[in-house]
Amino acid sequence: MEKRYDPKATRWYAVKTFYQKLFKIKQELDEAGYRTYVAMRVEEIYKAGRLQYAEKPLVASLLFVECSAEFLMAFKRVHDSEMMFYSAADAYRPAPIDDAQMRSFILVTAPNRETRIEFLGESVPDFKRGEHVRVRDGIYKGSEGYIKKIKSDRKLLVEITGIAVVAVSYIHPSLLEKIA
Repeated sequence: MEKRYDPKATRWYAVKTFYQKLFKIKQELDEAGYRTYVAMRVEEIYKAGRLQYAEKPLVASLLFVECSAEFLMAFKRVHDSEMMFYSAADAYRPAPIDDAQMRSFILVTAPNRETRIEFLGESVPDFKRGEHVRVRDGIYKGSEGYIKKIKSDRKLLVEITGIAVVAVSYIHPSLLEKIA
């Protein structure tokens, strides 16, 4: 049975911000009571003879918000020059993100994780198809993705279809289970 489009249903959506407005838009959504997520990474910077650390977005200008499509479309009208939402292919409305994909993406990119994450782009690279797996234990427990061999290293690829793919370096096979 196909799910019907409900503009009032709360779902995760992806937003691309412009002109370095990521944190301004995030703050407004947070203050309005909506759950937001920005994948962050820690960057080492050697400056003035000292090693410093700076937190930066893993994917520039990408923000996720859990709200209704109706709210996001109204928010977009107010912030038209500062952002866009990723839309459904068949209509000008926000494209909801699959809950399992969003959950896995948050699990592998959450703050305080090891820095073994790399952003690969907006879709899965064209590598030999791997197996669909779920991580059974460890810091990535519960995340789902595909195992791919990239540059002689087995990685877990976690994708939000059409928006982002991140790769997590080697996870021991004993921590993985195949998903049919």
